[in-house]
Amino acid sequence: MPLRALIIDDEAKSREVLSRQLEHFCPEIEVIGNAANGSKAAQLIREMKPDVVFLDVELGADTGFDLLKSLGEVKFDVVFTTAHEKYALEAIRFSALDYLMKPILAEELKRSVARLLKKKSPEDRKNHLDALIYNINYSNSDKKLGLPMQHGLEFISISEVVYCESENNYTIFHMKNGQKHLVSRTMLEFDHLLKNYYFFRAHQSYLVNLRHVQRFNKNESSSLIMSSGQQIDVSRRKKTAILQALSEFSLIPGM
Repeated sequence: MPLRALIIDDEAKSREVLSRQLEHFCPEIEVIGNAANGSKAAQLIREMKPDVVFLDVELGADTGFDLLKSLGEVKFDVVFTTAHEKYALEAIRFSALDYLMKPILAEELKRSVARLLKKKSPEDRKNHLDALIYNINYSNSDKKLGLPMQHGLEFISISEVVYCESENNYTIFHMKNGQKHLVSRTMLEFDHLLKNYYFFRAHQSYLVNLRHVQRFNKNESSSLIMSSGQQIDVSRRKKTAILQALSEFSLIPGM
């Protein structure tokens, strides 16, 4: 039985194109309606109870996030669509929710639908959306990052991460409380995601949270002493850059 879908987008052409793409490439999806604004979308969602909503991030003066907040409990999956690489997209990535960049490519759409077919539990769905709302509300402060673990998705506060360690195609998150989280994603992915949040790639194997640096050993083989007591090597070519980063954040610790 196909998943019943609504398309919410303030541009008629975008709604039409996505509907045709789903019809041609994704027989697992049945489009049961569409809307151009939040109020109409909320009405349709309550009446039609879709399995999934393809939701544009920007809906005129409002946003797709405003719509989700207004609904209270969300009992459907969400795939965001957007043409803009903005803070909102970053919040979606942090919350480990699915999104499609416009213009939407057929292969990306098919991959997204394949992920949809792996149904989330109501608890998982709630955790994703709670993290998203939190990350939108606190976009300039702390963020919750979704880590895919063997048992499911675990959300952590990025301020509690002391450093990340690369291990082949895995990343180990070392937390303030001493816990370690092994994640089946490369360090490069997290480097891109966290670089604007006090994180610095000090070495090929280490991504450090500058807020947890306690000491910078400025000798021939430079290193950082973290709040956990761990000593992190700084590659020679990163020495100047990390001093500059610490200086910009007013975080230069004892030498």
